[in-house]
Amino acid sequence: MMESNEDTTKETPHQNYMESRNTPYCFVKRYGSLTFDEALTQLRDSLKKADFDIIAEMDFEKYLNKYIKNLSSYKILLVCNKKTAADLLSYDVQMTTLIPCKISIKEIEGEALVEVSIEDTEKTWAISEKKEITDIAKNIKQTLSDILNQIGPKNVKL
Repeated sequence: MMESNEDTTKETPHQNYMESRNTPYCFVKRYGSLTFDEALTQLRDSLKKADFDIIAEMDFEKYLNKYIKNLSSYKILLVCNKKTAADLLSYDVQMTTLIPCKISIKEIEGEALVEVSIEDTEKTWAISEKKEITDIAKNIKQTLSDILNQIGPKNVKL
C-alpha cells in the first residue's frame, strides 16, 4: 500500500454568535474583554464556589492538532456536584451515561473572543422523563447559567 502525502487535516467552520446561541443542547456566552486563561481561571473558581468538582479536563487543541488546522485554545471540562450525582442515581441508575456535565471553553475569531458553552441539563437529562430528574436538571441549569454570569472583567473603573 502506498503512503499518501496528502494533507487530511480539516478546518473548523466559522460559527456566528446567533448560530452558537441557538444550539438546542447548550447555552453560550462570549467574552471579549478576557483572555482564554483569565476566563478559564474564573470558570474554575466559580465552579469550585458552587461545589462542582472538575472530574476531567481535556485539551482539545492538543488532542486534535493533527486533524484540525489552526485550532485555537480549546478545553472541555467534565464537572459534577457530588450531592446532585447521588440524587440522580437514586432516581435513575442509568443517569451515569449522562453525567458529568460538559463545559467547553474556546478561543474564537483568532484570540479576540472567548466562548463558554455549557450543557443544557434541562434538555439533555429530559430523556429520563422522571419528574425528580427534571426538577434537578432545572436547578443545575440555573446554577451553571449563574456561573456563566460570574465570568467577566473584574475591578473595572469607568
